[in-house]
Amino acid sequence: MKLFRMFSCILSRKLSFLLVFAFSVVVLIPQVLTAQEQQQNTQQLKVMSFNIWVGGGKSVEETARVIRETSVDIVGIQESSKNGNNMAEKIANEMNWHSYTSSNCTIISRYPVVQISTNRKGCKIQIDENRFVWMFNIHLIHCPYEPYQLNGIPYCNAPLLNTAEEAIESAWKSRKKDVEATVSDIKEAQKDNCPIFLTGDFNEPSCLDWTEKAAKAGICKIPVAWLATKTFMEKADMKDSYRVKYPDEVTHKGHTWTTLPAKREVFDRIDFLFFHGSKTEVVDVQVVGEKSNLTDIGFDHYPSDHRAVLGTFLLQY
Repeated sequence: MKLFRMFSCILSRKLSFLLVFAFSVVVLIPQVLTAQEQQQNTQQLKVMSFNIWVGGGKSVEETARVIRETSVDIVGIQESSKNGNNMAEKIANEMNWHSYTSSNCTIISRYPVVQISTNRKGCKIQIDENRFVWMFNIHLIHCPYEPYQLNGIPYCNAPLLNTAEEAIESAWKSRKKDVEATVSDIKEAQKDNCPIFLTGDFNEPSCLDWTEKAAKAGICKIPVAWLATKTFMEKADMKDSYRVKYPDEVTHKGHTWTTLPAKREVFDRIDFLFFHGSKTEVVDVQVVGEKSNLTDIGFDHYPSDHRAVLGTFLLQY
């Protein structure tokens, strides 16, 4: 009888262990699979806005080096050509990348371009068999340049300005057409329900930078609600990646203009990287330029008069 009881006890313990093990397998395997599925549906992407200064500035080779050594995936390049030669396309070809050009703006990408937007402001890029992003890239007109006019600096024979209202009117008159055409393309692209990026040299500051707080800190002349950035945020639901990462316009000025200041200069943030998508997360945003305390990534022989903006994003599909 004792032997029987011992055998029954041992058998009972083994059965209990097997039941616990079986339960763990049933519960944990779906969790493991879910984690694997999440990893498969996640994509890290690096995007850059880079005005390369009339086809490569001081050096096309150094321009290419900046792109290679930042390990970027997609670059919106402004001022891509010199003497009729598209140097951005040349760089893309040498790297076995893909490219799309509209006017003097070129998008280069390690992934193929599969579609062009209606107003030709951007293109759809295929990351893999089932994943896509839209990329838009613009270079808004440089003249008149209202920050100079507000600060009493003569530029391209434009009249000097005294008020925010005058600056807004001047800037919107100059840039409205390109901004609205790009907004239209972005809203059309949003129907695809995939991540959207906008890069550009706006030649106009951000409404998030020229604030009352910044004016009191002496960073800008007066508060101005610049309409180009404001329109992309309000009409196209785009977010300024730098201000998402660094919301304080006083502690993080993020100036991209300029690496080559004149005797009288207005330092500012006029190069932008915007994004759209509820499942697009900003991991990091870095200012790329000369080696100095003004940059996050510095190069000894930085070739451009603009600093670039590099964003790292985590995309959920």
